[in-house]
Amino acid sequence: MSRRTRSGAQFSPYELLQLPERLRHFQIIQTNISLDALLHDALADDDRYAAKQDAAKSSPEDTWEDEDEDEDDVASESALPPTPPSPLTPLSSSSPSAAPSPHASRPTSPQSSRPTPTAGPHISVNKYRARQQHAIRRARRRQRQHVDETPYDRQPDPRYSQAHREQEAHTVHFDLAAAPITAGAWVGRRRANAERCVRTLPELLDEGGEVIEWNGRDPKLILDAEGRIIAILLGTPEDQEWAAVIEDAVAAMARARREALREGKWRVGTLHRRGTHLPVRDGVSFGGGQKRPGNLCHTPFMRRLVRRLLRNKSIRRIAGFQSMGLALYAPKLYRYYCKVLRALFRKHPNLTHTFRNSIFPAVTLNCGDTVTFEHCDILNLVHGLCPITCGGRFNHVLGGHIYLRQLRLIIQFPSAATILIPSGCLDHGNTPIQAGETRYSMTQYAAGGLFRWAAYGFQSAKSLLAQPGGEGVKNAFDGVPGSRWKWGLDLFSKHDELLADRIAAFQS
Repeated sequence: MSRRTRSGAQFSPYELLQLPERLRHFQIIQTNISLDALLHDALADDDRYAAKQDAAKSSPEDTWEDEDEDEDDVASESALPPTPPSPLTPLSSSSPSAAPSPHASRPTSPQSSRPTPTAGPHISVNKYRARQQHAIRRARRRQRQHVDETPYDRQPDPRYSQAHREQEAHTVHFDLAAAPITAGAWVGRRRANAERCVRTLPELLDEGGEVIEWNGRDPKLILDAEGRIIAILLGTPEDQEWAAVIEDAVAAMARARREALREGKWRVGTLHRRGTHLPVRDGVSFGGGQKRPGNLCHTPFMRRLVRRLLRNKSIRRIAGFQSMGLALYAPKLYRYYCKVLRALFRKHPNLTHTFRNSIFPAVTLNCGDTVTFEHCDILNLVHGLCPITCGGRFNHVLGGHIYLRQLRLIIQFPSAATILIPSGCLDHGNTPIQAGETRYSMTQYAAGGLFRWAAYGFQSAKSLLAQPGGEGVKNAFDGVPGSRWKWGLDLFSKHDELLADRIAAFQS
């Protein structure tokens, strides 16, 4: 039985002569543990792991998806292929392993007091995998249902307003009814050519501006002379990771800016109406010469850039928080957005949502690293609110304020905070930040033309007037001059009616 190596040494795996004396004798210990049961459990665990791996690698277009759930749930055992012989079948007594051990006469140790494992009910591998496939298909159906969901059925989290301590509201001596609007009260009135520059803090103070000190965390409401909530200093969610969310979103926008520079698609200092930053826009718009609502078009490079940004989890979280801010502090306006935009997207299925967790149909990302000029977004819904979230590294006491010109307010705007303003009827902008500082922002909005299109029967005013009786329909809807603007103003909640408006909007 021994073998010889090239060096001349002899060895044998079966000889115990070379072993020390203490290793030549073995003590056999008998237990009640079933090796068959353990091996069966191990194979079942291996099957479960393999099923999970198959699910992770499977394509969403898998043909299993379309099968009927009831048929999958109770698969007939006769439909399964015959079960192969189990490798755990006990060997017959004539097997060599059943022969008596030469050491059987040695004393055995006492039996262990541990509970003896018992084998569970036997399930064929094929039936087990069929159940796993059913679970996978059910998970995919749930995922498809989630994808098909729209943001219009979301409810605000009541814990937000309870967890935050609202600061005292600030009232201004300005009635929003005096804001400049167009005759139809859908969009803002075009201004004279505005100066494309940043207004400094001393300059605004000299014009009678008032600084609103704000910590950027606790909500603070701005009320007009009639008690309407016309601006919302929303703050931040009650989340210790929110600062990291903002940092990640800022990093994504900074990467987009660097990529646009590297590819020659944008140059530092490029001037546009809102500043010199890189604006990245996406969503649904209507106005500025468009004949019907449509998704914003992009070049191939910009399309890739937009896709990466909108898939960023942090940017999506910001979008959802902004949308819930509108629901909490302007519930009637929020419901109006939901009603009109839901109908719009159903009527035109080619339109796509920018975010599944936000009711706003469009977004602009200010990919830094600076502030915006004074401007008014006249194409936005004139009686709507636009949320703005800023991020970056800057001293919010020295710069980066947001100011509302007609209200004569200069509001401290710290990084990670969110503010909602009526951007379609009020001039607004930022004060400059200091040298070496950076600032980025994200704004969502809704074009007033979308609401007008839906109100006129999903057609333009020109198309409506071209129809017999169209002028009467339009006049009946618009009412006497100023009546629609008054109706729009009533969508702003008053401070002392906010709780009742929330109950009416979300609990009725």
